[in-house]
Amino acid sequence: IDALYPKAIDLKKPANILSVMNKGVFTMKGSSVSPSMTLVIQTAMIVGKTPEESGYLSNRWKTGDKQVGMETVFHDAKRSGYKTYYIYAKENLGFLVNDVVDQSRWANSWRRESITLGQKIVLEEKGDYFLFLHVSGLDFVGPRQGLLSARYLEEFWYIDDELQPIIERLMRQKNTTLVITSDHGGHDKIHASQDPEDFKIPLIIYSDMADFSSLQDRPYITYELRKILAKVL
Repeated sequence: IDALYPKAIDLKKPANILSVMNKGVFTMKGSSVSPSMTLVIQTAMIVGKTPEESGYLSNRWKTGDKQVGMETVFHDAKRSGYKTYYIYAKENLGFLVNDVVDQSRWANSWRRESITLGQKIVLEEKGDYFLFLHVSGLDFVGPRQGLLSARYLEEFWYIDDELQPIIERLMRQKNTTLVITSDHGGHDKIHASQDPEDFKIPLIIYSDMADFSSLQDRPYITYELRKILAKVL
């Protein structure tokens, strides 16, 4: 969930995300990499390297530009026999599409279109699959209305409500791992600065496939996500 600041969970008490936390493990001590910009951070998540290690330090990319040139978590999923899906709500995240992604989609028709597309996959896919779902909304409201503003928290409520069918289906299924996290936090109407608040993110995991209890309340950095998912991929 793009731009989900941990304190928003405490303030809004989102019913569906809390249901994942109650049955899984979580930490509010997560941190994004620097610079704390969406494409840089999402790349770190997917390739499992710091921006310095990967060389991917730019937030700029447009359709037709060169895409990621190293292995990703999608490669891990494909080797494990999973069908791979990637749904993203910002054009620059198309940088991360590669030849092992079976289906990708830039959800640019409306703010939370990616949730609708993700729900269709979760409810209709019969085989084993890996889905990376990028959810937008907070990243638009925060810079305009302010992080943790009434409008930001309202948007978060809508996101949580629309995620309900996805969360409920996944938590009813066997052999499931569900991860909810973010790329960056922020302060006031700003992110991508060096303010410590800009780096704060949550990490929430529910799984009946592996034990993630060692992550409870411990520090986490976004580039560690690929290594964490290696337990189930």
